[in-house]
Amino acid sequence: MERELGRRPDPNRREELLLAVVDYLLDQGIHRTSLRPLAAALATSTYTFVYHFGSKEDLVVEALGAIADRHARAIGRLGEEPTFNDLVHGYWRWSVEVDRLRTARVATDARSLVRTQPDLYRPFVETLQSDLTLAIRSALARAGHGSADAEMVVAALTGTLQELAALGDSASASATVERLLVLVD
Repeated sequence: MERELGRRPDPNRREELLLAVVDYLLDQGIHRTSLRPLAAALATSTYTFVYHFGSKEDLVVEALGAIADRHARAIGRLGEEPTFNDLVHGYWRWSVEVDRLRTARVATDARSLVRTQPDLYRPFVETLQSDLTLAIRSALARAGHGSADAEMVVAALTGTLQELAALGDSASASATVERLLVLVD
């Protein structure tokens, strides 16, 4: 006699959950993320997360990876060989208008957590930074600037985004980006 097993898992459910978790983290941040409030917010159970992802840490790593992929795609959509000004303006516009500073907020959270949980958050922070640095370095090289300026530009952009996310002074932040462009040019 054959024993009947429970329903087979929906293969699309894991991807749906991951996308919902990404949206949740982008909206709520990653500080104090725990499975119970996350499950309640997404109308599921903690068991469902553990079943599909193994652990909270594995879930967070995958969600941060998905956020990093979104960030890389946004940079890629700025063009194959954008000018330095077009790249910075496009990245700024995406960060502020399209993404609504959500990735900047998550990156800020992750940076603050690197010290206590480096294995979990450092790869995410490094990926975001290296994706932007590579794009800036290429645009600067095409404009005849040294690649060392790329790290300075990324630090300035990252810091300005963090300040904007924290303080909300968009006029001051946008003016800072414009001054940065003048200084580097």
